[in-house]
Amino acid sequence: MHKGKLLLGAHMSIAGGLSEALIRGSSINCTAIQIFTKSNRQWAPKEPTKEEIDLFIKMKKETGITDIIAHASYLINMGSPDPDIHRKSVIAATKELKVCEDLGISFLVIHPGAYTTSTPEQAIIAIAQGIEKILNHVPGSSMILLETMAGQGTTIGSTFKELASIRELISDNHRVGICLDTCHVFAAGYDIATEIGYTSLWKDFDRIIGLSHLKAFHLNDSKKECGSHVDRHEDIGKGEIGLEGFRLLMNDERFFSLPKIVETPKADLLDDVKNMATLKKLLSEETKQKLS
Repeated sequence: MHKGKLLLGAHMSIAGGLSEALIRGSSINCTAIQIFTKSNRQWAPKEPTKEEIDLFIKMKKETGITDIIAHASYLINMGSPDPDIHRKSVIAATKELKVCEDLGISFLVIHPGAYTTSTPEQAIIAIAQGIEKILNHVPGSSMILLETMAGQGTTIGSTFKELASIRELISDNHRVGICLDTCHVFAAGYDIATEIGYTSLWKDFDRIIGLSHLKAFHLNDSKKECGSHVDRHEDIGKGEIGLEGFRLLMNDERFFSLPKIVETPKADLLDDVKNMATLKKLLSEETKQKLS
């Protein structure tokens, strides 16, 4: 994380190799990017070769993009009551965190999980136990970031209390942080479209989790209304959140040093360019001076 620099980017494809994501991000002036370290629909990741690791580290230096987030596979569900799925999830996430360590990636974002046929309380315990195992198996500095969720179905993480409960159950939780997704918190019922709602959200977050544990953002507008619990991303300013919520966030000095990743609907890189440009236009002159 860098103070005094706007860390803004998008999720980049790794087609053709991990280092290609950095080249793609650099081509549209990203200062931070997010990647999958493998196919997001596979349980067993193929570990990168030494050559791939060396090339990735070389391209980080060449592009200047050093703030990188990895997103874990969507298959992972450490909250599952099915012992086999829980076990496979822990193994898969352990391998992904190890890849982050090898590549020098600071954060691995994980969807906390879903309780399916159990209870939220049982899932929270299972998720915490799973993360504890992962961290014990992968020493280092790469962190696991629990993503805020919309609350669709039986997913855990749509309230700050659930996320705080997971962290509190992990004995050594200094490598466990939070990635806040604007679409998800809005769909979960936190109305960040207004200044009153925006201020209220951060008061709740700081009281329940603590602002120091917030490490990254996913910046997405929402196709559905506040409290819908439906996870549907929309272009910045074209959804139910609208521009004001993003204006407040982009000019909030508390978060200048945190990477902000766009995950809006995307046909090609031009869609990322468009959404990043929209966000940059929301920066006040005062903010621009502080980030120059």
